[in-house]
Amino acid sequence: MAHTRRGLKYSRQALRKRLHEASLGNTFDLMLERSQAPEILLSLTSRTDDEGVLCTIRFSISPLSFFREANRAEHLVSFVRALATRLPLSFALGHSATDLSLGTDPQGMDTSTSQSVHEAFWLNVYGPRMVEELGRQRVLSTPAALMEELSGGAILWLTRPTPADFDSEEARVAQARALVHLRPELSLEATLDTLRQRSLAFSPVPIQFDPDVADILLRAVDFLGLAERRKNVENFNRYRPPPVSEWLPASQAPASDVDDAKAAIDTYEGLYAEQLIALFHTEEPSLMESSLEALPRVDFRLWHFRWAKNLSEEQRETLVAALGAWLGRHLVHFLGGRWVPRRKLEESAVIIGDRAWLPFLRARHALQSPESALDSSCSQFFRTAQRLAKPQAH
Repeated sequence: MAHTRRGLKYSRQALRKRLHEASLGNTFDLMLERSQAPEILLSLTSRTDDEGVLCTIRFSISPLSFFREANRAEHLVSFVRALATRLPLSFALGHSATDLSLGTDPQGMDTSTSQSVHEAFWLNVYGPRMVEELGRQRVLSTPAALMEELSGGAILWLTRPTPADFDSEEARVAQARALVHLRPELSLEATLDTLRQRSLAFSPVPIQFDPDVADILLRAVDFLGLAERRKNVENFNRYRPPPVSEWLPASQAPASDVDDAKAAIDTYEGLYAEQLIALFHTEEPSLMESSLEALPRVDFRLWHFRWAKNLSEEQRETLVAALGAWLGRHLVHFLGGRWVPRRKLEESAVIIGDRAWLPFLRARHALQSPESALDSSCSQFFRTAQRLAKPQAH
């Protein structure tokens, strides 16, 4: 229930006992969620005002492939039919949520908006007012996989037997023909072309990311969702980070100039690096395990959530020290590197073979701007050092 502080295990008895908690003022909000696959979410929301009671029912099932068995789609239609016999439905739709987000129909995400025909969905229910405005015979003659008059004057119709193939050529043709029938002013060719373009978002695109930053970009693609996947993959396929420049030959690296090298290293690996872990470990538990998987995860958070954008100078300096020490610790622990601490952090190096790597300088570059977190990622820095490490490094 939306207004309770925690979720409750469902039972009819518990629902009756706690149902009053779903009411707040003039609104009622109840949510039921299935704990096992497939993921199912049922929410009921109502609002009472001077015009009466507006009730919205949302029902989502994931994954959509669940409906590849036709009888499951029939059960969902039966559910909608049963609702229509008990409630005065004004409008209802059933469709892929991702495809809805690609469309322009305001009813796709908010069925409380004024009803008019913008798109044809897999499942469509027009209430009596919509049917009257469109013309009952016009609605009933719409090309459809199923057409049914419901009690109270509403009409239910499907473009296809199941929603699972909503982006197929057959489904897009069915959607376009139905929409153009209901809105003769539209062009079938233009309508179909628009729907076909939307279907491209669901077509797989070969991933050809730069291997040094592929983990970061894959996380971004997944985070941004299927609706933007194709565009993002195409953009990221073209991206190549600048070469790593934060290193110098080991023979040119200045010697340590601190009074106590061991104390400085302990500060790097103990105080500074632990500050970064404390900052991110809740969102990224892998930091607690000293895992290499943590590198792209931290890079992603710094880049995608634009950490560098709103840092004060003091916060930036603290984060540079924390990120640089944490990155240097990975070079030491995973590649057999050796710290050469310096009073100026950016000069502090980790010696691996015949190269001296500068993790604090890399961290400063990564935090120059939100985009720099990708251009100067920890992942690329570490992997470059790993490739160039001598065979005895581990």
